Amino acid sequence: MKRVRRLTKEEMKKKRRRERHRIVIMQRLFRAAFIIAAAAGIFFAVWNYPALKLERQLHAGEEFIQEASYEEAIESCEKALKIDSTSVQAYRYMANAYLDMQDESHAKQILYEGWENTKDESLLKYYCTAVLNEAVEEINGDNCSLETIGKIINVLEQNIINEEAYKLLYTSYDYLMQKLYDKDASTLFLDEDKEKETCAFEAYEDIMNRLFALASGNDTEEMKQILSLYAYIDVPELKISRQHIGSYKEILEKAESAAASEKRQKLLACMEKEQEIQNIFADMFTQFDAGNYEAAKDFIVSETYTGIRDAFINQTMEYWSGATYIPVAREYTVFRQDDTGAWTFAYPAFEENENTAGVITVAGNKMMDDGIQRTSIAYEPAKQSESYYPHTEYAITYMFSNVQKKNAFEAEMNYHLETRTWTEEGMTTIMIGDWGGPYQWEKTY
Repeated sequence: MKRVRRLTKEEMKKKRRRERHRIVIMQRLFRAAFIIAAAAGIFFAVWNYPALKLERQLHAGEEFIQEASYEEAIESCEKALKIDSTSVQAYRYMANAYLDMQDESHAKQILYEGWENTKDESLLKYYCTAVLNEAVEEINGDNCSLETIGKIINVLEQNIINEEAYKLLYTSYDYLMQKLYDKDASTLFLDEDKEKETCAFEAYEDIMNRLFALASGNDTEEMKQILSLYAYIDVPELKISRQHIGSYKEILEKAESAAASEKRQKLLACMEKEQEIQNIFADMFTQFDAGNYEAAKDFIVSETYTGIRDAFINQTMEYWSGATYIPVAREYTVFRQDDTGAWTFAYPAFEENENTAGVITVAGNKMMDDGIQRTSIAYEPAKQSESYYPHTEYAITYMFSNVQKKNAFEAEMNYHLETRTWTEEGMTTIMIGDWGGPYQWEKTY
């Protein structure tokens, strides 16, 4: 067995010194590792601190905009908003990117969302400025429309850039009226615009309701003038769908209660007469649509109808324009304004409105039978197919004429019914004389 040598005292001291040295080195290495790890943790925490992360995303967004990298700028702003949904700067940068991309719609949307989320008035003002700039572009591009006016009113509703909006409303009205003068103003309030296949009256009515609401909370002279201006469509001719006439009349009356206008009063008087005429003929349309032409017998000898007939013959009819054969229709009314501001109305004849549900024609011509004025009315029902032909008209006349009694003729008042049918070859008429009387006769020619 091998014998183990004992260490001397000196050797023991050296060994202990080496062990202590190793421990000190290990302690130092551990402390260094701890410091490095702590520093890394602090750096990681600082790097991911929300405020710094937000700042980095905003800085990146700004640089991307300067480089015209708009998609990347928007992405950076979106990341910024995920960190802080109330970052005003993120909303601004994103709106700037969309505006530089000519995407005004998204820019306005972002700015308004930003205001809703932050209640920062600078964003609301930026939004209003963007809306007004868009309206100015449309006006300058000769694209001013009811939609343009709606945008300007939207700015007024925010109550933040009023003066600029007022000026643009005046300008827009002038542009709009000029466009209506330059082309067929009649399309404004018709149910079907031939180009857009929409009716503009709903948009106009919405504009007026919003202006009335603004005026109720802003009783300034400026607001009154704008309201009065827009409540009167100042054009030489305006076709209005019958379903909208009542609503337009209400707008005029509401504006009139706020401030009197002689022009509006003249138009209102004309519209009152137009409504009266519609009420007079309403039942006859119902009867004719049902094929009950007998109902016309009592109607055409009534004081109401003969009064209308005589007013046209004597040229004393107020507001309702027409001569000789005057149509009455239910689809739309044509209002016309002369140079003095006076208004008249008329209805389209059958040929002027291929989609009519039927047209009544008043005979306003002087037709004497042995010194007695005859009275007549006609009705053309809606066409039955896409083609105009065959086209039928029913005419009922109360006249003084000969009635054959046995072997003699006697002159007396009696009714005639004519059924006129047009085809591409020509017209055929079936005449029933002494219609409904004991000596009724019929012939075709």
